[in-house]
Amino acid sequence: MYPNRNKSIFVIFLLFIFCIVARLFYLQIIESSKYKGISKTRRIRSYPLEAVRGTIFDRHGEVLAIDHHAFDISVRYKNLLYCHIVYGKNTVPRIAELKAHKNTNKSCRECHEDMEIWLNNLSRALSTSREKLLKNTRRAVKKVEQVKKDMEKKFGRPILVKEENGYYPVVPDIALEKAIQIEIEKDKFPGMRVTTRSKRVYPGQETASHVLGYMGKLTEKEWEEYSEKWDNFVLDSSRSADENPLLLYDGYAKDDLIGRTGVEAKFEAELHGMRGKRFEEIICKNTQIEKVVLERPPVPGNDLYLTIDSRIQAHAEKVIGKNRGAIIVMDPWTGEIIALANNPRFNPNTFNKDFSRLNRDKAKPLLNRAIQGALPPGSIFKAITAIAAMSENNISTHTDFECNGYTNYKNIIFRCWSNSGHGLVTIEDAIPFSCNVFFFETAKRLERESFYTWAKKFGIGEETGIDLLFEKDGNLPEIATTATAMNIAIGQGALLTTPIQMVRAYAAIANGGTLVQPHIMLKLANKAGEVLKSFNPGKEKKINIRPEILNVVQKSLHEVVIRGTAKNKGLEVYKVAGKTGTAETGRNNDYHAWFAGYVPYDKPQYAFLILVEHTPEHGGTIAGPIAKELLSFLYPELSPSL
Repeated sequence: MYPNRNKSIFVIFLLFIFCIVARLFYLQIIESSKYKGISKTRRIRSYPLEAVRGTIFDRHGEVLAIDHHAFDISVRYKNLLYCHIVYGKNTVPRIAELKAHKNTNKSCRECHEDMEIWLNNLSRALSTSREKLLKNTRRAVKKVEQVKKDMEKKFGRPILVKEENGYYPVVPDIALEKAIQIEIEKDKFPGMRVTTRSKRVYPGQETASHVLGYMGKLTEKEWEEYSEKWDNFVLDSSRSADENPLLLYDGYAKDDLIGRTGVEAKFEAELHGMRGKRFEEIICKNTQIEKVVLERPPVPGNDLYLTIDSRIQAHAEKVIGKNRGAIIVMDPWTGEIIALANNPRFNPNTFNKDFSRLNRDKAKPLLNRAIQGALPPGSIFKAITAIAAMSENNISTHTDFECNGYTNYKNIIFRCWSNSGHGLVTIEDAIPFSCNVFFFETAKRLERESFYTWAKKFGIGEETGIDLLFEKDGNLPEIATTATAMNIAIGQGALLTTPIQMVRAYAAIANGGTLVQPHIMLKLANKAGEVLKSFNPGKEKKINIRPEILNVVQKSLHEVVIRGTAKNKGLEVYKVAGKTGTAETGRNNDYHAWFAGYVPYDKPQYAFLILVEHTPEHGGTIAGPIAKELLSFLYPELSPSL
């Protein structure tokens, strides 16, 4: 019907196809040498952009850990290799065996006259010796040469590895002023550049070191595991169909630092952030950047707010002094950890440098005693024994036992701490004066399975679930015999508890019978300040304790500071309810001294625990005064004027 129009369309179509074919022929045949040359002289290189790690704050917004910029001097590998050979007088086999190298009459300096300029100028600029700079090049040369050797062995021929075009740090952490000077005078430092990186800084030095933790480099195996997890994350992530996976954010790079302990490790995924990517067109001959093709900025890590009060934390670390042990301050109603102090401590700023010394130290400064120190609790456990016995109706407030300084069971002598004894004792006297005999006799009456069950109700022998890694669960042994029950009743024998377990138990006594979940995290927020996550309690347990029993125990714990083992320690002004404890270690004149309690007894605001390990002193003697110093800071308005 329209023959001319159809013919026209067909002709146009043929012309269109002809143009495409002609253009392809021109580019791929006639101009092929030109584009091959360009491809050989230029490459697209991509490398990751480091993300800023999230900042860690205390409950009031004080900075506990933050990323700062650090400046390193990095040198091109060819320059490092030349100086390593010539000035370091080191032999690199692949260079020495080159035919061109063997046949030349020139010295290396004549062939490569500009290679050492950076060394001399940098030595003068930083007022450091060339020997020190050369010493720092050895690691980079050794690493690259090993990679090159492995690759050539794999492919069976000489090969250029990408590491040979890289820059490697030779001077870390230079001052900002020096970095600016070197950048301004670039021409004096050929083959060298100033590189920036993030450096984790802990302004409080040793303060809260066991809470915060420390950073360490990824091992090869860990990097592979993290990379696999990241790849799986990328595959599972929703993204637009036209988005190139190569442009996605990077996960971890080799030699990245990750959290090893503390909240740095527990919240690694939230703090780490996502690395960005930069794509550059480079000139292959000198690896100079021609232009930036594309850049995807990194995403900073989220900020973490802790329940810790850094002022109270610092004071707790101060009052524990040189004693080996721990102090915990906790909100008995919410489980928020206000302070978690350990001694000895470490400085996370210098951890990698100090590691060998810290690891050899017999005092075990890397041990988080507050959650990992499993020790016999001594007499602070007697409050749990009392609640168990009264709840099972084995004793009442009218039950009394005669204490002559010891009791006998199957010809085994069980001694009270007081050699002269306490006379006729009821529960209302046994707790304040910590009479062992009363609790020995109570254990004889208490059904062993019920005793074990009540200890479990208070969380003894199990992890509390605090949001820190490597918590220990202690040991609550099976109570198979009456003798075992008698030892456990006074917190001895095979019974082992951690400070965090015992402070939680006393918090339950303070709040009416709720076993709260101790926690360090308060909230997680992004850089815009938007709260992404808050602590959500999930492991609280209700212990059904009759009110009249709680009343007796609470009143008796208050009497400890009025007329008992913590009398005359200045604690009555703070309305303390608590219990001293002195646990035997099996060695003469060596004890673990405890003090656990809450304050004020009529309206609890803080539960606290003090532990001093391996001391010749008793709980009331050494832990009591420490408690007084701690409480004087918590309640300055109640402290007697000096």
